[in-house]
Amino acid sequence: MTVQISSFLSLPPEIISIIVSFLPNKVVKSLRLTCKSLSETSPFASSRVFLSANSLNIQVFRAVADHPKFRHEIKEIIWDDARFTLVPLEWEDVRPSFDRERLQLSPDEGCPIWFKEECGENRSKMKQRKDRDVDRPDHVARQHQMNSQMPLKACWEYYRQLYDDQISVIRSENDKKAFLYGLDRFPQLKKVTVTPAAHGWLFAPLYETPMIRAFPYGFNYPIPRGWHYDPEDLQVASPLPWSEAPEEYKELWRGARIVLRILSQTEKHNISELSFNSKQLHTGLNFLIFEQPCEEYNQFAAIIKRPGFRRLHLSLLTGTNSYWEGFESGLFRQALILAKELTHLHLSTTFNNGSHSRLRDQPIPLKEVLPITEWPSLSHLTLSRFPVDTSQLIERLNLAPSSLSSLRLNLIEFPNDERCITGLLERMRDDLNWAKRDQPLKPTVTITMPGQREWPGRFIQLSDEVTSFLYGSGENPAYGSATRVPKWGYGTYHDLFDIGYTRPHVGPQDLKKLGIIC
Repeated sequence: MTVQISSFLSLPPEIISIIVSFLPNKVVKSLRLTCKSLSETSPFASSRVFLSANSLNIQVFRAVADHPKFRHEIKEIIWDDARFTLVPLEWEDVRPSFDRERLQLSPDEGCPIWFKEECGENRSKMKQRKDRDVDRPDHVARQHQMNSQMPLKACWEYYRQLYDDQISVIRSENDKKAFLYGLDRFPQLKKVTVTPAAHGWLFAPLYETPMIRAFPYGFNYPIPRGWHYDPEDLQVASPLPWSEAPEEYKELWRGARIVLRILSQTEKHNISELSFNSKQLHTGLNFLIFEQPCEEYNQFAAIIKRPGFRRLHLSLLTGTNSYWEGFESGLFRQALILAKELTHLHLSTTFNNGSHSRLRDQPIPLKEVLPITEWPSLSHLTLSRFPVDTSQLIERLNLAPSSLSSLRLNLIEFPNDERCITGLLERMRDDLNWAKRDQPLKPTVTITMPGQREWPGRFIQLSDEVTSFLYGSGENPAYGSATRVPKWGYGTYHDLFDIGYTRPHVGPQDLKKLGIIC
């Protein structure tokens, strides 16, 4: 081993830096600790820092902010807005409810019944998400952790420590103070992301924050989902009217509200990108913030109208109905009009009733949501879980500036159009002038569909196939009224929470031949 390390260190520093640049950040951090030479030649590979209501995350955040070199490399703050709870609350009214029986201790496990049930559900979901896949290295690593799971009593005791630490941070507002400190200490900071999805799934976090990296091996715990979220991953909570909601409810968005407040009130910062990103979990900012003027609305508007503000990712909790109160007031449109320099816009809702529910559901009024003529520099537009009227969408796209270089339509639904994606692509080919443009000016169009079995963050992506149909001689990858899957052989599966989950949209026998499933 010593000879191998010596041989590696004998390489020119430039070569070592190139090799290290291909390694995961977690490995680079370990490599830097092995010896002084590697510490000097292995560059700090992270341009982002994490923050949450956790003292370890705050400690690391401040250490980076105080480092004479590393602080100059930070371009993004990611705020983990999910929080641990001792009582699983359900917000169906202004007063939350909970099942008292589930709070009782399980005599055989030494933890509350609800905790035991959640941990069991985690194990079940882990198996379901793997399904028939062959054992990849990441599957094996997760299975080893599952096989080595700590006793539930020990899991509960560690979970209680995390909860107590969280309460201490919230009372002291140390997370808020750290965020303010970071704004001042990171001169290259451009982006702030707030997400409820950092914990991902059991043994498979979306982000390996310092807190999550410090979890004991085999630690099973109820995966926290921030914001207003239904305990069932495929169900959608209904947002409470913001003007009537108690402070306890609004504090479900603690991190998001702190970010809005500080960025709107602090003059000296260079934030040009703001992301409230649910990662396709069925939640988001309560869109009834836009129903009538309120403090959070005013703060949001103040941020996006700042000179130089260019990128907005906005996941909205809209419930599953199509009463678009949060858009009908006109406040949402008025705010977006203020973002004159917008180049990137990603809007998502939680609507998922499915297509063909014409008697009950109405499409989103796109004129009230997309004042697209107000953004002369818009280059990237993404709409996720939007129930749309095809004609309205075509009308909006026809008004898009020539700077638009990419359009992404994720999990779109069509309450009034029986031909759904099939018809939309035909209308885009025939009614837009994009095909007549020079090649560099033709927008890239990407469509995603949920697949037959829906998991948050998992989808079938169509890009090259759509381009071939719109601008070439390819056939329409969609068929009939289908909105869940394209034609066989078209599209590729992806998972926002599992980078290793990629496969073509083909039948089980073909997946077996490819060595993807058993």
